[in-house]
Amino acid sequence: MKKQLLAFVSLAVAATFSIAAEGHSAQENKEDAARHRAMATAHSAAAQCLGSKSSPEACLATLKASCSGLAVGKFCGLKQEAWGNAAKSLTQTTQAHQAAAACVEAGKSEDVCMADLQSACKGLAIGKFCGMVHAH
Repeated sequence: MKKQLLAFVSLAVAATFSIAAEGHSAQENKEDAARHRAMATAHSAAAQCLGSKSSPEACLATLKASCSGLAVGKFCGLKQEAWGNAAKSLTQTTQAHQAAAACVEAGKSEDVCMADLQSACKGLAIGKFCGMVHAH
């Protein structure tokens, strides 16, 4: 009985350190994944808008509305120079945020997910969160 209790305590302590090392609770991870998915959806819709030959101004207005509270900057997280080829940049950041959401949902560490996101968004988006406002 003592061995079982000791084993349980050891597992609980290990789990606690694992959660602390990750930096986010399960709820925060769920929120992060949802925010990445929302950002991907906003960027995807804007890329489709541009592909439909709508005016860039109209697509930007829609993008800004979709990204309210999610992203930084005038171009919903994109760097101004990336807006020059907006359809391609938005497609790339859509994929980056979808991959980040999947990474978080798969239980991978925040460090791994953020490194992948930063690599995918390099040169395209503002800051270390690929244009997103960090919520926690």
